[in-house]
Amino acid sequence: MKKIMILSVGLLCSCAYFNTFYNAQNYYRQGMKLVVNDTLKVDSEFFDKTIEKATAVIVKYPDSRYVDDALFMMGASYYYKGDYSRALEKLDFLCLNYPGSKFYDDALYYKGLAYYKQRKYGPAIIALQEAAGSKHYRIKAMIALSYVYFQQKDYASLAETIQKLLKERLDTKEKRWLLQLMGDAQYAQKLYTDALATFNELLSLVRLPEEQKKLKLKIAEIYLQMGEFSRCKDFLEGEHNPEFRSILGDLYTKLGNIKEAKEIYLEVAISTLNPDFAAQAFYKLAELYRNEDSLETAIAYYDSSMNRSVTGTYGVKAKKMADILRRLNTLTSETEKPDRSQFLLAEIYFVDLGEPEKAVVEYEKVYTDFPESKWAPKALYAHFWIARNIFKNDSLADLTASRILSRYPGSTYALSVKKVLEKKNGEELDE
Repeated sequence: MKKIMILSVGLLCSCAYFNTFYNAQNYYRQGMKLVVNDTLKVDSEFFDKTIEKATAVIVKYPDSRYVDDALFMMGASYYYKGDYSRALEKLDFLCLNYPGSKFYDDALYYKGLAYYKQRKYGPAIIALQEAAGSKHYRIKAMIALSYVYFQQKDYASLAETIQKLLKERLDTKEKRWLLQLMGDAQYAQKLYTDALATFNELLSLVRLPEEQKKLKLKIAEIYLQMGEFSRCKDFLEGEHNPEFRSILGDLYTKLGNIKEAKEIYLEVAISTLNPDFAAQAFYKLAELYRNEDSLETAIAYYDSSMNRSVTGTYGVKAKKMADILRRLNTLTSETEKPDRSQFLLAEIYFVDLGEPEKAVVEYEKVYTDFPESKWAPKALYAHFWIARNIFKNDSLADLTASRILSRYPGSTYALSVKKVLEKKNGEELDE
């Protein structure tokens, strides 16, 4: 009777043990159904329950032959939950204490992914390189390594790894990932001819319209970077998407065909349903009119840009530019203190608009038209400073310096010029 009771207790313990492990395994499998490309797409309780049951296996049955199974499921579950530190803790323990486990290579692979997520690229490379030595993880680990090398900007190792992978039997999705990485790396290195070939090859493998659009936009951008304006124009002519039309407008701007560029930007701004994109098109249109000094028209288009997207990037920039141009208009029509207005006009061109060429023209009007004004020496000094520090034109700088010293010898600006010239002469003597 006693033997029967002991046997019964043993059977009960065994059943409880197997049930706990089975439940952990079942929850893990359910959780993995929600994983796509090593990423959990929809949050769920399956991995929480996996951790709970796997912990029970380890705590209650530490001598079980399934401890390494439980450790791996815990580590992978923590990884998918985004708790990379705990994932590494469990996976490290598995690798250290169960080197013969059938989950050893799995643990190495997930360690590499967890380190990558933590941006610890050195340890990630070590783990993934070791995982790549296994038959099962060779391709996956090398693909993950490619992403690590890209983030590290180790383009030489990236190219070498991708070239090896492209000789393997890859599915279309894997090949697309690698070509995208390689194209982005080539573009980052300004290897535009190579990048163009890579993105065109990738384009032939892509079927979704949105992905095709992104690639075509990238190809158009590369043509522009290469200065291949005619090829870019031919590439974009048949495209009707507003984003493609906007790039075509940029292209016409570069080619100096402003009339065509204006028509395209206006067409895009009116036709697109995307408020941010409409704001961008109106902003570009306003910039063209501002460059022509058609300030009223420019202000109107800046206002249109702002109205399309008040808090968007271009809406905010448009409001700032419209305010600046309104100040310009006000100063241009100012009659009470024309010398002051003229100086402030030059300041706006230089400080607010970042246009030193136009600024010096306006500064020159101050000290030429109003030589007795208190603003004259200040304007002449501003001209000197721009000539010396921005234009790097020593002849012009010396000319404006001479004018300051001769016309306004007792001014603070003449004193400042003297100090600059003394420092310059001292440096030349030292050399």
